[in-house]
Amino acid sequence: FGVFLKPLTEDFGWSRGSVSGALAIAGLFTALFRPASGWLADRYDPKYVALTGVALGGAALIALSRINTLWQFYALFIVMGTGFTFASPATITKLVSAQFTRRRGLALSLAGSGSAIGETALVPFAAVVLTLGGWKSAYIALAIVLLVVVIPVAYLLLSVRGSGGEDDVSGGDSLNLAAEDKLPACAWAPDEGLGLRQAVKTPMFWGLSAGFFA
Repeated sequence: FGVFLKPLTEDFGWSRGSVSGALAIAGLFTALFRPASGWLADRYDPKYVALTGVALGGAALIALSRINTLWQFYALFIVMGTGFTFASPATITKLVSAQFTRRRGLALSLAGSGSAIGETALVPFAAVVLTLGGWKSAYIALAIVLLVVVIPVAYLLLSVRGSGGEDDVSGGDSLNLAAEDKLPACAWAPDEGLGLRQAVKTPMFWGLSAGFFA
């Protein structure tokens, strides 16, 4: 977000506070829609929930390159934030956990690290593109990364069983983390683990909630 702050204020004459408001509003909508992303990941294949979110975020980035007014900027940040919510840890954790058992902790840590590394790498990438071609080109370049690189790779490599075992590809085999520990076809069934009513009665739930709130 910081890469685009100065060029946007200079091109449109908006204050930095006005531009930054989009990030605050997007964060609010992200919080509101996070439970929905978890519910969708439980009810449907989390792979497609995540890919739909990435596609929505990529489409919003393309649209951001065409904005003319502040309200358009705000609206598209809400759309983008909502899309990325569906590809959030709530969905990715479900996706990764369905493919690994024996070394699930390692797999989850790698998935989390990938997110942080990706965010770090995209900052200088966006800065270079912005310097060479302007902020509109930078938004389009980021969209291309999501739509042309991330979605096809994720579609081909990620697989979750949940339709009677028809999708029988194990990420554990390809990463050699849990090749001998494959999960059954119902690995991500909605009734797996504690339900919300049970979870809110445990100290662990409130401890995690407090940590994420902080």
